[in-house]
Amino acid sequence: MRRPARRVNLNLRAAARKSRRTGAGRARYRAPMRRLLVLFALLAALPASPALAWADKGHRLIATLAVEALPDDVPGFLARRRNLWTVGEVAREPDRSRGAGQPHDADLDPGHFIDVDDAGLVLGGPPLADLPANRSEYEKAVVAAGRATRDAGYLPYTLMDGYQQLVKDFAYWRAARAGERSAPRELRRRFRADRELRETLILVDLGHWGHFVGDGSNPLHVSVHYSGWGPFPNPEGYTNARIHAPFEDVFVAEHVDRAAVKAAMKPYAACGCAIKDGVQRYLLASSARLEPLYRLWTDGGFSGADPRGEAFAVERLAAGADQLRDWIVDAWRASGDMGVGYPAQTVKAIEAGQAIDPEAYFGRE
Repeated sequence: MRRPARRVNLNLRAAARKSRRTGAGRARYRAPMRRLLVLFALLAALPASPALAWADKGHRLIATLAVEALPDDVPGFLARRRNLWTVGEVAREPDRSRGAGQPHDADLDPGHFIDVDDAGLVLGGPPLADLPANRSEYEKAVVAAGRATRDAGYLPYTLMDGYQQLVKDFAYWRAARAGERSAPRELRRRFRADRELRETLILVDLGHWGHFVGDGSNPLHVSVHYSGWGPFPNPEGYTNARIHAPFEDVFVAEHVDRAAVKAAMKPYAACGCAIKDGVQRYLLASSARLEPLYRLWTDGGFSGADPRGEAFAVERLAAGADQLRDWIVDAWRASGDMGVGYPAQTVKAIEAGQAIDPEAYFGRE
């Protein structure tokens, strides 16, 4: 079985906590909402299990710093203290859910990574710079190259899917808020309950997706050389040691300061491109940082509190927080053109005064 190193070994904290492989009245509508929120808070506060990916600290940093850096036009509820904490905790969930069994693990684990070879191809198949439009076509291309998706990974499609879900989430939140303000009085409480529910769903969807955005900022999640150079041409003599967990878990936990990551973040920058293109650019930029990571490792840059290693880890974590923040902003601004309900009404039309059809929005009852 391939990649046993990607399973968690609870007995080795320093080297194996993470392997990348291995988000019509008051009583009727508000009481269930309160119960849902209380349940969610209790679930989020359960004791932590051993974490993977950027590990606990890295994923919390990326998610919370991204939300803290949102501009004023994005809904303020996201950055409320309790909600900020929730997003940071949910960002750990895609790793904490591992070990649930099969087919859960085998189907979901490849969503954390994509194996790009030294030619920029996904295991000799489709190029990272020009991926197929959807996961189905991507899987066909990987199979045509003689490989399997479980080996190649499908991180880009996890990122695209999560972004599009957030656009839809924001669209329903905006529509519910408009209904809460302008719908007939007998419906306003219902829209309020729906808006509150949307807020909970947004926190969960954003946090969960933010985990994978964070994965994409780690060069080891975008390479065949995911934990040691492996059986590939190695003219630079890069290490074959399992460096994944020691880098992103132990080193980050012990030597990366939150203030440093925040200071390294850049201002919001609109991509002006389709999400697929933005995902490709993001992952290509991360892939380009792979060899610098290995050079630093070879030169002892991740031994102790070496400022070179600290600077590299800070840069990569800041890149993840920057990208998550930028995509949240883009998703919010794109949500006005999204349709809600069936038949669909656009958010812009609703916000401009078009009455919401309750049956189209809430469904038949």
